[in-house]
Amino acid sequence: MNLNFKEALATLSRALPLVLLRAGVYVAGGFMVIVLFAMLLIASRLAGGPASVVIIVISALVFLGGWISALMLERFFLFRQRAALLFLFSGCPAANSGRSGAFLEIARFFPAYAPWAALNRKLRSFLAVATRGNDALAIPPAAHGGRADFLIAGLLAQAILALAFVRGGGDAGQAAREALALYLRHGAAIRKLARFWLGFSAAGLAAIFLLLALPNYFFFSSAGAPLWLGIALAAAIAGLMHQAFIVPLVLAGVSAALLAEAKGHEPDAALCEKIVPQLTL
Repeated sequence: MNLNFKEALATLSRALPLVLLRAGVYVAGGFMVIVLFAMLLIASRLAGGPASVVIIVISALVFLGGWISALMLERFFLFRQRAALLFLFSGCPAANSGRSGAFLEIARFFPAYAPWAALNRKLRSFLAVATRGNDALAIPPAAHGGRADFLIAGLLAQAILALAFVRGGGDAGQAAREALALYLRHGAAIRKLARFWLGFSAAGLAAIFLLLALPNYFFFSSAGAPLWLGIALAAAIAGLMHQAFIVPLVLAGVSAALLAEAKGHEPDAALCEKIVPQLTL
């Protein structure tokens, strides 16, 4: 797997304090998950076993509460961290002001969660359906393959946002259109690299899950506890650790590749105009 680890680490180092802060948030979330699962385990013992209606209801309420809490945390806090991370990855002059400057710039680009979510959604949708031979946008054959890239669309969208921060300006939509135009004209190599990084991300998630699931299996089985609780706990913690430690490296690698490919180029004005209907906020 040919990954640009050196460039990814260099890009990641630009945002190291924010990466550590972000990791701390997810690690704290992991401890909270452990506490919740411990409460579920105690409740299953008191309720008389894993098949009890009481434990099923309690489990459903816990998972629902966790899901709602995650959505609220994303809406009011984590999206700014993700955006600030991409801003620092961009290496633009304004990024030299550090974490505080990054959050100020993010507030200018994305004053609330809604425009951030809308721009991400539109970028992913566009990238997922763009295919070879798009006459309307005059996409060169080297820019896209013969099938829709649903899996890597999310990664590419994040890299394009990092490039959008380099373009700057007061209009997030315009900056994103210019970044997308640069990707379509000069980002031929990044799609293959994004697939490699996606494979690395999936392998990392699987490795973390296995490292947690095997000890949980033996611990829960020897303790006579429900095995599904141990597997679910391993899955939840693996997801949080994956977000904390692997996702930033993956985003840094893909962003670094696109920033290097687009360096020294200017966006095609005609192509930017054709993209307007897709990325109008």
